Amino acid sequence: MALLLGGYVAMVAAVAIWSRLLARRSVHSSFRRSFRRFNHGMLFIRWLIPAWMALDVARGGAWTQLVLAHFGSKLQLPAMIVGIAPAMLTWMALWWAEYPAERAMREQNILDELMHGMPVHDPPPLPRMFITSLRQQLLPIVLPVLLIMFLRDVAAFTPFFLKYTDLLMVPAAVVVYLVSPFLLIWLFNARPLEDSALRQRLEAICRRCGLRYRNIMLWQTDYSMANAAVIGLLPGWRYVLLSDRLLETMTDPEIEAVFAHELGHIVHNHMAWFVVFFAILVLASLGPGQMLEKWIRDQGHEPLLRSYLFGTTWALILVAATLVLFGYLSRRLERQADVFAARMMEINWGWPAPPLPPMESCTPTSTSGVPRSHVGQKGSAIFATALQRVAFVNNIPVRARGLFHPSIERRLRYLEEMSADPIKTSRFDQSMGRLYVLMIVTLSTCALATMRVMWPTADKANNVKFQPLESGPDIT
Repeated sequence: MALLLGGYVAMVAAVAIWSRLLARRSVHSSFRRSFRRFNHGMLFIRWLIPAWMALDVARGGAWTQLVLAHFGSKLQLPAMIVGIAPAMLTWMALWWAEYPAERAMREQNILDELMHGMPVHDPPPLPRMFITSLRQQLLPIVLPVLLIMFLRDVAAFTPFFLKYTDLLMVPAAVVVYLVSPFLLIWLFNARPLEDSALRQRLEAICRRCGLRYRNIMLWQTDYSMANAAVIGLLPGWRYVLLSDRLLETMTDPEIEAVFAHELGHIVHNHMAWFVVFFAILVLASLGPGQMLEKWIRDQGHEPLLRSYLFGTTWALILVAATLVLFGYLSRRLERQADVFAARMMEINWGWPAPPLPPMESCTPTSTSGVPRSHVGQKGSAIFATALQRVAFVNNIPVRARGLFHPSIERRLRYLEEMSADPIKTSRFDQSMGRLYVLMIVTLSTCALATMRVMWPTADKANNVKFQPLESGPDIT
């Protein structure tokens, strides 16, 4: 217990000391380089928080045993809330710990923003920043998971679903995913974007793509970030979000480029493919995972399954594989959205025709709303300018790589190379098609394996042996 909680306290203390020392050096010329190292350290610690908790769970630590002892019933929601409480409190404590460095960085950006003709805002005080971070970062991740566990617990009290409680987490996750847009709209404090010339142009782009949505929303972030997002799988429950900082710092063509990038996620059904990916993970654990465990038992290695070393190693392998696969899929989908945005900007601004030609004249757009023209130099240049502005406003190094997003430099270079060779665009479309086919085949295979594990009735029926009758039946 002391090791688990002491590790979390040490993380917060280390960040607090580092942040305050860094804030004192904000006048030095090397401050921005030091701040980038600070951000890398914060990223590592944020990943370390759940890993530290997972290590305690894998080794059956004192905190895990305490939670299981007091919440050992079939209800899992209370156990989850109490179990993840140390990690969540540590995550929130990091906001307090990193606040001095974050405030110093925002103060340093004021002069650059003024020189570029952008509006400036005072850094928010700690209480307001804490509330904003809670609503924008933590609750959007935690609340959907808690809702899934709530539906699972409700099913546990139903006799009909009692046997398949864990399997019901898949439809529960789908239900929560479908209704989550309304929850996120409330958490993000979003409101409809007011009627303006910009909104009319954005709506015209949607009509051109044949895209249905519920509303275009102003994402109120307390002017803390320039970003956009799409939430909602069903057209009637779908929202497109544009942040307040994005709208006040970018030109209309740049906003359209960012908006088109988010539309690319919708047109190509990226949210549905994420659902497919997580369904593959769940079914793989229920089907092939159970088959592998049964095979190990049949080989006489039952003690191996119960060993701490094997369990920890296997858990780390699964987590690493999930992150690698999810990161690869995220980067590919981001690149597909970039290609879509560059195509749309080529249609809007690259033609000698008016910026918004009528829909029937948009020959490079297919009936499904996906532009089939290659990425042109004009569209690529507009989207590149928008990406560079987003990097500047959010203080993101263009060479910074992420697990789920490629670096801005690589994204720009890829579009530039694609705009110089039309064949590369069609090759990229074909590669994405092969990726989607592979995901469908994998999902079907895991589903069949899960059905074989959960309902082995066919095998049992085939193993029944019938004894022949010694005499004919008495039909009297």
